[in-house]
Amino acid sequence: MYSVLNITKDYDADNSKMSSTIGHEEEDFLQSCKFAYKYEYMGINVDLEQPKYSIYEMKSILNDFGLIPTSFHFTVKLTGTDNEFYNSLKKFSIQSENAAKIGCKIALNYLPPFSNNLNFDSLFKLYVKRLNLVKNILINNDIKIAFEFIGPTETRVHTKYDFIHTIDGVRCLISAADLYQNAGFKLDVHHWQHSGASLLDLQHLDLENIIYLELNDGLTGYNQFTIPEFKRTLPLKTGVNDVKGFLMTLYNKGYRGPVAIEPWNDELASMSMEEAIKQSKKSLNECFKLINL
Repeated sequence: MYSVLNITKDYDADNSKMSSTIGHEEEDFLQSCKFAYKYEYMGINVDLEQPKYSIYEMKSILNDFGLIPTSFHFTVKLTGTDNEFYNSLKKFSIQSENAAKIGCKIALNYLPPFSNNLNFDSLFKLYVKRLNLVKNILINNDIKIAFEFIGPTETRVHTKYDFIHTIDGVRCLISAADLYQNAGFKLDVHHWQHSGASLLDLQHLDLENIIYLELNDGLTGYNQFTIPEFKRTLPLKTGVNDVKGFLMTLYNKGYRGPVAIEPWNDELASMSMEEAIKQSKKSLNECFKLINL
């Protein structure tokens, strides 16, 4: 397993929203790489949606600091209009070609756990149809999509229709879209645990489909059905999320891929960017000690 700095803007492909997992968003790729190098991250995520450097400049910067270009955002508008979808597909094709040039092999995508417009069947079929059109781009550029499901119930309480929010839901989507060799999981300990899944569910995943991990801790005073989605803290802070069991199970399966911190925490957001990066890496180091890394 290796550490990844993630401060790229999190583009929501279907709603054009942006969010930040440690409360800070990258302003300059070169500075981000300097921070990653200083605090001994092995990898860094890259912004291919609105890059401020050419792909050749980015490759040079990554090489200078010895950093792995870990992932970029999958921004295909899977639930957009036909025009929005096809235009975004063309952009993604270019982004994927650029990703291949710098050796970046993962596209991160979160699956909305609900819909207010389409029922499960209609939305699932739309995803399958459109993901089939993405497949050749993935194959041609040696890229895998890492799908993230959103586990906590909070996000679905006041919505009209449910959508994928479990491990099995993601597995079904990957199979139906014929993407077994081209997609897998972005596993967040918070989403895994508060979807009601167990360590056994992790044990039964195919290793080749475990692509990217995120660590954090839940707030105290909640249960599985009330715990908030966007209010968390650094891993090992409260003990609510079973970070040790999560990491140990996946490490013992043979997972050696990227691991990032995603705490959604106001305290980190109030710090300077550098201090937040430093504290996140310190927390990640403590997590790695659990598996003797």
